[in-house]
Formats: sequence, C-alpha cells, structure tokens
Amino acid sequence: MNAKTPAIDTRYCQHGKETRMSETRAQLKSIAIDQIRQANLSAASFRELGKAAGIKSSSVHYHFQSREKLLTELLQDYDVDFFRHLNAQTSDSRRTKEKLMALIEVFEDGHQQKRQCMSLAYAASPQELSEANLEAFHTFVAHLEDWVSEALSHASLLPISRQELACLIVSALEGSLLLDRLHPDPKHLNAAKAWISTLSRF
Repeated sequence: MNAKTPAIDTRYCQHGKETRMSETRAQLKSIAIDQIRQANLSAASFRELGKAAGIKSSSVHYHFQSREKLLTELLQDYDVDFFRHLNAQTSDSRRTKEKLMALIEVFEDGHQQKRQCMSLAYAASPQELSEANLEAFHTFVAHLEDWVSEALSHASLLPISRQELACLIVSALEGSLLLDRLHPDPKHLNAAKAWISTLSRF
C-alpha cells in the first residue's frame, strides 16, 4: 500500500510568495533610485524599470499602485538611507569640521560614481511632481539643512546665523555636484570644500 502523500502546508507557500514579492519590490526601488541618480526622473518610468529588471511594465505596476507613489517612496527611502550612512560616519565625531568633511565625502563619492543627489533630479523636473512628491522633496532638504545646522552647533562667531549658513552650505554642495556632472575634475566641489573647511576657525 502506497504511503499517503503529505499535504502541502499552504502557509509556507504563501510566505515564500510574499518574500519573493518583497525582494522584487526592493530590487525595483534600488534600480529606480540608481537610474534617477544617473539620469533623471524619466528613467524611473514603469517601462524603463521593467526593461532594466527584465520584466513587463505591467509587473512593475503590480508592485506599485502609481508612479506618483513610487517617486514619493523612493525619495523617502533615499532620505532614510542617506542619513543612516552619514550618521554612521560621524557617530564618533563632535567637531564641526569632521562632520562637514564627512558630508562633503558623500557628495564627492556621488561625483566619482557619476550619481547626482536624488533631490537634484526631483528639483529639475517640477512638472512631474505631485504634492506628495514635493512634500518628500522638501522634507529631505529640510533634514539636510537641519543636519548641517546641528553640525554647526559647536561652532562660534559664525558670519551669519547658523540656519542661514546651513542653507548656504547645502546650496553650495548641491549646486557644485550639479555643475560638475559633466566634468571629470570636480572643481566646483573642490572650491566648496575649500570654503567650508575655513568654517572650522569659527
């Protein structure tokens, strides 16, 4: 008499399916962020993402309800990862110069890898942004300015207010990265770095 075939526990099948879906979703977001940083927001269309991932655009739509929600989620994820990395690099630093140099290194790495900051890509395509996208953009910029302002908290005799100087530093770094995109030599970033390094005397 043949042994009875054990029943398949569908709970494990469902768990495996959900895991694969989660992995695919994470992969699509990673591809989208990389393509946006290399090019622009148009590179994150469902068609382009499907092409890069080797799947149909309809499959991309299965993981994301709309491109608007995808763009919001991408910038929110980038925000979290950006500051997780930056805070890890500066966890043992208390000096203003050390923290600001760590921030500059993030932008220098972006130039070396030919990757722009996500916020630049969003700012360059305002016509493609929804209210939710704009909110995510402004939140990231505010987080960046607040981080710089906090880094300046141990400095004294600053030439302008701490918040104004934070805005100026962020503008200098973002603008320099944009201007240096087409040049192998990051002369604008180098100039910004030289200026920011002088802040250590304040």
